[in-house]
Amino acid sequence: MSIMTDTDFEMAPCLREGLLADAGQRFVTATRELGPTMSAALIRAWCVVHVFRQRESIFASKQEPANALLRVLEGTTEMLRQMSTSGFAELGARVDASSVKSGELASVEAVTGEYYGILFKDFSQQSFWEEPLRLLRARLDRNGIDTAAFRGKSLLDAGCGGGRYTVAWHALGALPAVGIDISSVNVADAQRRVDQAGLQEIRFEVGDVLNLPVEDNSFDIAFSNGVLLLTRDWKKGVSELLRALKPGGFGWVYLIEEPGGLFWDLIEILRVVMRDEKRETAKLALQILGLPANRVFYMLDHVMAPINVRLTADEIEQCLKQTGATGIRRLNRGADFDRIERIYQGDPFAEVKYGVGEHRYVFFKG
Repeated sequence: MSIMTDTDFEMAPCLREGLLADAGQRFVTATRELGPTMSAALIRAWCVVHVFRQRESIFASKQEPANALLRVLEGTTEMLRQMSTSGFAELGARVDASSVKSGELASVEAVTGEYYGILFKDFSQQSFWEEPLRLLRARLDRNGIDTAAFRGKSLLDAGCGGGRYTVAWHALGALPAVGIDISSVNVADAQRRVDQAGLQEIRFEVGDVLNLPVEDNSFDIAFSNGVLLLTRDWKKGVSELLRALKPGGFGWVYLIEEPGGLFWDLIEILRVVMRDEKRETAKLALQILGLPANRVFYMLDHVMAPINVRLTADEIEQCLKQTGATGIRRLNRGADFDRIERIYQGDPFAEVKYGVGEHRYVFFKG
């Protein structure tokens, strides 16, 4: 019997209709039948790893992805049912849920900031310094954007998280570089890293992307990478980016795509599975498996966030125009593993897998 609620279908519309709907419902139900014990919580988190790895393997192959993913969900569901009936999932103490309930949305940004603070602080030196620079450079170069134009330009990284991309922009020549994040944990860790490196032209501040603590017309570059989609009002966040930019300044915003293909369908199903789990427990479960911090982040990033807004290109472009952006351009290429790059390269079944790919937009302030 399915144990589904209206909230489940709101979080994951693909569970109501779509290629994975029936199998997804059975999978979610089986995860809930495990119960509220610590072992059950760990198993649910390990399901995230299993599904991610299977999806990556299937997407890397040339096989038709929908039927292959259905087999993964069905096989995992059967395994979970055996764990329930055998009593294996009853091991350990009862675990209380820590999800954001209705009526608590006033603090959802703080909850999100705390969650990302838990993930970011364990990043290795390579993941902090080298990986984001490589990704940012590839995304700019492949879209014909001259990085030399950013040298000596002031940068605002709105919702900087652990500060990785603030540092990457500085490495491209942007200075001063200012990162703002709602998490004091993120800000303290990022500042510690740049202080230890002796980088005096980078600083980090605690602040809200929906009410940036900066003057109007104060930055040459305003960058927001996958943050506004986690807030209650992404349009207000876009407006704040434009407010902070100097006239003629360069803006970048990354928001989640709709349609997003099987990639996002699976993440939404996993969001439903994990919506009542403690974030610390989920992180611990993945660390037990020996996963590096950047993989833990990648797998739990959107799965555990309280809000995860998906948008069409028309919605984003209309918002940008209404807030005064000009020269609006959706980037059609990315780094090697970016979904938009896989579509550009003509991967088999790319649109089924990835929908339209990431919504990365660049623009100028008119």
